[in-house]
Amino acid sequence: MPARPAQKPDNGQADFRSDIQVVHLKPGFYTHVLDQNASATIMKVGPETFTKREHEQILCQPRPYIVIPPRHYCVIDNPVKRDAKGEPVLDAAGQAVIQLGEQEIRMDCLPFPLYPGESLSGNPKPLQVLEANTANRVKAARDFEETDSEGKVVKRIAGDEWLEEGPKTYYPHVCKEVMGTITAQFVQENEALKLRAVNTFVDRTGVERKVGSEWLWSQFGTYMPSVDETVVEVVGAEILSETRAIHVRCVNEFKDRFGVERKPGDVWLVTHKEAETYIATPNEEMLKQIQLLVLNRKQYCTLLDPYDATSKTNKNGVRKLIQGPTKFFLNPGERLEDGCAKDVHVLMADEALLLEALEAHTDSTGTRREAGDLWMISGPCEYTPPVELRVKERRRAMPMHAYEGVYIRCLKTGTVRAQMGPTSYMLQPEEELWEKELSPQIENLLTTCGTMTAHTRKKDNKNTMRDKTRVVIYSVPHNSVCQIFDYKKKTSRCVPGPDMVCLNPDEEFTVISLSGGKPKVPNVIKTLACFLGPDFMTDNIRVETADHARLELQLSYNWRFEVDQHDADECKKVFSVPDFVGDSCKAIASRIRGSCAGVSFDNFHKNSSSIIRHAVFGSKETLLSGGRPVEVGSTVSVGGTEVKVAKIDGMTLELADGRKVSDLEGVEVVAGGERAPVVAGKWPNSALIFPTNGLVINNVDIQSVEPVDQKTKDSLMKSVQLAIHITTQGQEAQAKQRATEEEQKARGELESQLIRDKASSEKERMELLRLKAESQAIETTGAQRAEAQAASEAAKVEAESMVLLAQKKAEAQKIQVMNEIDLENTKNECHLQQQRELDELEVEKARELATIESEKFKKTVTSIGKETIKAIAQAGPENQVRLLKALNLQGYMVTDGSSPINLFNTAQGMTGQALAMH
Repeated sequence: MPARPAQKPDNGQADFRSDIQVVHLKPGFYTHVLDQNASATIMKVGPETFTKREHEQILCQPRPYIVIPPRHYCVIDNPVKRDAKGEPVLDAAGQAVIQLGEQEIRMDCLPFPLYPGESLSGNPKPLQVLEANTANRVKAARDFEETDSEGKVVKRIAGDEWLEEGPKTYYPHVCKEVMGTITAQFVQENEALKLRAVNTFVDRTGVERKVGSEWLWSQFGTYMPSVDETVVEVVGAEILSETRAIHVRCVNEFKDRFGVERKPGDVWLVTHKEAETYIATPNEEMLKQIQLLVLNRKQYCTLLDPYDATSKTNKNGVRKLIQGPTKFFLNPGERLEDGCAKDVHVLMADEALLLEALEAHTDSTGTRREAGDLWMISGPCEYTPPVELRVKERRRAMPMHAYEGVYIRCLKTGTVRAQMGPTSYMLQPEEELWEKELSPQIENLLTTCGTMTAHTRKKDNKNTMRDKTRVVIYSVPHNSVCQIFDYKKKTSRCVPGPDMVCLNPDEEFTVISLSGGKPKVPNVIKTLACFLGPDFMTDNIRVETADHARLELQLSYNWRFEVDQHDADECKKVFSVPDFVGDSCKAIASRIRGSCAGVSFDNFHKNSSSIIRHAVFGSKETLLSGGRPVEVGSTVSVGGTEVKVAKIDGMTLELADGRKVSDLEGVEVVAGGERAPVVAGKWPNSALIFPTNGLVINNVDIQSVEPVDQKTKDSLMKSVQLAIHITTQGQEAQAKQRATEEEQKARGELESQLIRDKASSEKERMELLRLKAESQAIETTGAQRAEAQAASEAAKVEAESMVLLAQKKAEAQKIQVMNEIDLENTKNECHLQQQRELDELEVEKARELATIESEKFKKTVTSIGKETIKAIAQAGPENQVRLLKALNLQGYMVTDGSSPINLFNTAQGMTGQALAMH
């Protein structure tokens, strides 16, 4: 039942007023009245009708009794003082005497009123039920005595703490203060509680514990820590197995669970042989888990600072070789070289191990080795290195073809050489691979096939790293030449392509830096090989004419090198000019600017090609005809006679008939029926040659000519647009005239086609009407014929279906009969087969039984023996003979004359009777 709130006014009562003289108190209600004459406050309880006097004052309206539900309690502040019988103590004025500052706990009592001065501290509260494995930590608020569960009187001093353990109901006491509820710790298998003493006390096992000391509780089950101890943590056990152990270190001096005295700092190994589970006590700490090291037949390990079981210390600086198959745990202080087990070195026929002696010793071959000695062991074999040496590296023979090689440095002399193929080379003990360093520029050129521009220079070539120990090989392209400089000999050599260049250790490539772009910019193109051409290069040039018209020319030059690739000195000429592109373009641009400065814009615009070619190639006096040079073999007319030109010597023609003509008047060249006079004039040379490096410019292509000045460009554009406009208008007029003619022709053809189409359509319409009539007649005839044919087909189909149905029924009956016959035959065959098998089983059984009996008899006879059987057979007659002899009978015969005489039976009967008598 829920507790009713204290001092809550009854809703059925009228609000308290000072002018009320009569108060009706119901049962279970009370009120407080002040007697002003005696200065005492008394309590009135119902049922009662109370009339207030003049000197009395009602302090409160009627209040209900305090009701405490079952298993609840309440706290009363300033409780009334009671006598030995439990009745309230009243003073002389009739007022209840209260205990100021005290508290009283009431529970399991009838409803009660509050005396004047008493107050209810809060609402009634339920009693606390302590479950199993729980307890209240209680502290004594004052000195008092109580009786424990065993009936003993316990004296409590203020400040004492103890546990009230469940299961039970906890009854509060004014002298007790509940500090909190604790729960027992459950200790599982392979677990322990790490406890710490808060006060000096004797624990439940009878051991005295000092303040701050720690210990373990590992007993399975629940553990309720006392007020003098606290649970630090739950410690889990380390599970030890055949493959796992632990290293433990001592923190404080103690005797461990194995009875061994341990000093601070001691470290030892614990395996599953000592304990399957291990929980570190507070005096020790677990350093780490150790896994079992398993070495197979092909493994070994080198143990550093091995543990000596005799001295129980580590041999610092000592190395110990352990070969498989074996398994072990590392002891404290031990460690593996390189941190792991190693595989036995299995060497193939093309492999070897480079060994270095760590100390003086004699190896397995009987050779004395000093510290620092290097030697090699070649395969095929299996090798486990002892502790006196170390394997410096594993080497393998390097197969190389004709254009492969490696750089090798001798450790004794320091010399570096290139070992080229074709061979399979194994480094010697005093040799090592040497890395040839190249400049980043050459590295990039080698990865970009020997040529790098400003665009390819930005790409990342880190993914194609070169093996620096391999001989640098570069494939010189066709029709190009590569220069290599030897820094040791201070000489250079040129390699024309196509060829493979292999750098020696002291050689380097000569990097060619060429100008590029439009206009030409220095150091744009980087290359290892110089292309000999023919090729072309394009450049932009700004020129100014005599009338100050500034033009920008885009020219393309065809070039090639005139050198003999088989002559080394000729090839070196190519590299005499570092940037032949930039130098040649500058020289040509200078010539063109000089020529353009002497001509007007109009003249240059009309004869730009001739002016530029004369400026680039220069000109010479020669014989011209029709603006072209006279060539050897052309036909000329001299004095009306046509004859071939055999040779041209300066300004003199040598004819095929032996004549020499130096006077050109009347001399004409005959070609294609046309005649052109021969005159003296200037004609540009065929090529521009740079003798320093043998560069030849043999052609100039004018790609564009654009004015730089905007006014010149606008005027040129207007004239060009005007010419284009005039040409466009003429083409438009011609197109319009042509379109009008085509339109007239098309219109006439269209009209004639319409007439032809109408005539054709009339013919087709007449043919359509004829075909309609024929199709209608065919349709009528076909419908009647189809109906008759359909009726006959239906009758035919019906008759055929009846016949087919009869056939199917006959076949079904036949199949049914055949199935029954087959079933009966199958049953008979199965029955015969079963009977046959049963008979065979019976025969086999009889045969086996006979065999068993015969074997049994044979074994019995064999086990008894021939002599035993013979003795058994002779035993009867011999006994009878001995019995007759014992009776002193020579013989007798008894017969009735009707049966034959059986002496054996008679003797047996007599001896049988004699035996019976005895």
